[in-house]
Amino acid sequence: MVMGFENIVFVSNMGEDTISIVDLNDMKEQNKIYLNHGRYFRTIKKPILGPHHITIDYNNKYLYTTNTHAGAISIIDLILNRVVDEIYVGSCPTHMEICKKNKSMYVSNADSNSISVIDLESRVLQAQIPVGGMPHDVKLSRDGQRIYVTNLDSNALTVIDTESNDIEKSIRVNLNPYHLILNDKGNLLFIVNTSFSAIEGGSVTIFDTHYMRIVERIRLGRMPMEGVLDEGEKHLFITDADLNAVHILRIEDRKLVGRINVGRMPNSIMKDRHNQYILVSNIQDNTLTVIDMRQWKVIETITTGIEPGGILCI
Repeated sequence: MVMGFENIVFVSNMGEDTISIVDLNDMKEQNKIYLNHGRYFRTIKKPILGPHHITIDYNNKYLYTTNTHAGAISIIDLILNRVVDEIYVGSCPTHMEICKKNKSMYVSNADSNSISVIDLESRVLQAQIPVGGMPHDVKLSRDGQRIYVTNLDSNALTVIDTESNDIEKSIRVNLNPYHLILNDKGNLLFIVNTSFSAIEGGSVTIFDTHYMRIVERIRLGRMPMEGVLDEGEKHLFITDADLNAVHILRIEDRKLVGRINVGRMPNSIMKDRHNQYILVSNIQDNTLTVIDMRQWKVIETITTGIEPGGILCI
């Protein structure tokens, strides 16, 4: 059974089909949830699921992971501490969002260029919505009316109406839109644009969700991956997989004001529920870096499973 949720962090490990359960009280991995039930590829002990992103339902009862290798969502019962169901979606599912208003989950399928819509009560696939090339991240608007989708290959932001599940708009943005950060008011989207070239470098696009237009683009780093806003939304922290660092962007004047060195190939980033820590998963080091949010300093490095990716703070 999973321990009480206070100060608990879940980390998906793509390289071993597990989820690490980390306790921030003692800064250690306390347990693991095994997703593959002992199934392996042929006779070799090789991951067959590839858990990427993690989210939790609105009752804190079920944990969900997108399995990029298997084209499915795993549902984990947090009382039983095991997988209780799987739902097949599209090819290479990456990120997901739960819309409480219509009790549905939206899943991006990078290789099938679609968004899957799942009814969470019946656990049935309701729809497949075609979007742009290689959709990656999805974010729900604050009022639950829209789903925003980054399309990495077609350099576009797709906007889906959650009532009709129709595409409302498709807007061309900057190169390689990868991850999305929505501010508390819901009027600004920060789009992290990654890069596959050290010469080009990455950037962050600031997008106005009311007027549906780009406000500004800020060049940043070599291979930015994902970002998180601090408590007062004064700074945006962005992982850079090539520089093994976290950039700190001041929102007010759009300037870089700091950089924190972390592990090798940092990927996902999230803050804890008390706005005390920023957590970073490091794929090549198999670690989770803990940063003091106010001091901008690394205070702990926690060993996880192989190839840690998605982070979920409870």
